[in-house]
Amino acid sequence: MALFALPLVLFVGCATAPDSAEPLPTRQDVVERTIRERIERGESSRAIQRLSGLEEDALPNESFTALWSEAVAGIEQEFDRHVSEGNWERAVAAYRSLRTIAEHGRQKDDASAFEEREASDWDLNELYIAWANSYREEGNEVAALNLFLKAPRFGESPEDDLIEYGRLAVEQNHRFAVESVITALEKREVEVPESLTDYVSSRTEISDMLVGTATVEVDRGIRIRDGVGQRDQVMGSGFFIDKRGYLVTNYHVIRSEVDPKHDGYSRLYIRLSENPSQRIPARVVGYDRALDVALVKAEVEPQYVFSLTDVRELRPGATVYAMGSPGGLSSSISSGIISATGRRYLQLGEAMQIDAGLNPGNSGGPIVDESGQLVGVAFAGIPQFENVNFAVPSLWIQHVVPQLYQGNAVRHSWLGASVHERRGALEVKYVLPNSPAHEAGLRVGDSITAIDGSEVGTLAEAQELMLERQRGSLVRVDWTRDGSERHGLLALAERPHNPVLEAVDKDVKTAVLAPLFGMTVREISRSIFRTNYTIERVFSGGIADETGLSPQDPFTLQDLVIDEERGVAILRISIRQRKAGFITRGIQLASLLEIDNFI
Repeated sequence: MALFALPLVLFVGCATAPDSAEPLPTRQDVVERTIRERIERGESSRAIQRLSGLEEDALPNESFTALWSEAVAGIEQEFDRHVSEGNWERAVAAYRSLRTIAEHGRQKDDASAFEEREASDWDLNELYIAWANSYREEGNEVAALNLFLKAPRFGESPEDDLIEYGRLAVEQNHRFAVESVITALEKREVEVPESLTDYVSSRTEISDMLVGTATVEVDRGIRIRDGVGQRDQVMGSGFFIDKRGYLVTNYHVIRSEVDPKHDGYSRLYIRLSENPSQRIPARVVGYDRALDVALVKAEVEPQYVFSLTDVRELRPGATVYAMGSPGGLSSSISSGIISATGRRYLQLGEAMQIDAGLNPGNSGGPIVDESGQLVGVAFAGIPQFENVNFAVPSLWIQHVVPQLYQGNAVRHSWLGASVHERRGALEVKYVLPNSPAHEAGLRVGDSITAIDGSEVGTLAEAQELMLERQRGSLVRVDWTRDGSERHGLLALAERPHNPVLEAVDKDVKTAVLAPLFGMTVREISRSIFRTNYTIERVFSGGIADETGLSPQDPFTLQDLVIDEERGVAILRISIRQRKAGFITRGIQLASLLEIDNFI
């Protein structure tokens, strides 16, 4: 049978290869189809991102120009639709995309078309004012004030509007907003209403602010421990920012209220400082896991409200006061100083270190300076060290106030890259597959120097820019590679809650060693029982560097455990360290899964 099988197979093979078979699509066909599909799906910003990353000869000039024009037209249609629907957040995102295209696009007509639209239609200032007014019409005055102050030229608003926002600021005890309105009115030589000047000349004693704080309590029922039922309760603090009964606390305090993984009983209450024995039901409105903050609503009318501001002048040595309910003891206040600023403690932003006494139950309480201005929100301490505590600066939280009022989880923008601060730039040490950074062509070793024309030399600078940009909007990113300058237009994607888990899901495990432990590796051999690697790069200040690992150290990967429940990654290797005379030994490295080096 074998002798006849070969001729039969050959005959059938010839018969099934007609001359009319369709040719395989070329790379150019695939690229063009991908971009057109994005435009048809309403993802025109991502189409521009793909086009801006193409080499000059990737598409014929006429095809490139046609696709580019279609994508720009798609963004213009999105903008007009969002404006007509009053969806101002998405309108701002589309506007930013059009402005980025006009300033940095590859087509000469984009800039003039944008200038004509801006002159006859909307600009960024008008969009923010309209966005703020929409919140004001809903009665959401705190979010309205926040957005009004973000308008690039809010001081040029009509006098009646400025005075109205000044009045709202007085009602909501928003001193920073009142002072900003007064400055704008004086600059225009307009008479400042007496109500505004009287407000800024008065001061509230810090002790009188305690009535604006509350004890936050989460009742999680009964937990069985060693066969005995014990009350499961989480205690924290909060402070009112809205006279309608909205207060800020930490996400980790109310986590069981919104965490889908929590399948047990959970009920949220607050206790007011003037009546700590009464439990008042409350609900979570919005929350931000990355900044560890949440907005809670209770049916109460607070006697005092705090205002979130963008205070930046936080100096070590400045006196601060911490308010809250340590151990459930309401209306407590302690004092201290700012020990340090710029601590990298959360996934986003920076924390300030304070030595004011904080204890379990203080989480979520306000931190104010000597003038009574809110400068931060307490969120953590190190139990084994005395007076080493941390707070999220008000600067970072005020970025997300409008989103907290919208409800549910706050969603952030990102590029999809892990970076390392080095010589005034951000060196890329990991790029997530299919992320904006990946599609734009960023590689490990590139140095990001600017985003939207703003120089970024620190993680904080880059992350604050991300907080100010809406998902889907285009930004220009500048980077250098081997001494040459490059740039691309990136459509910001939604940042996952935990970038490391996203990377583990989409990439090979060894790729995440860079963001987790600060080292890149290369496979050198593989067998049935083990895989051998060598270290290519060790980033200064990372876990690998502090452990004494060096480039060219060969090692065998024994295990990489991603423990989501405990929030840690554990790496076990057998390594021959150059610094130790190439003596083979086992090493275990551990890292938190929630790390701070992604943008």
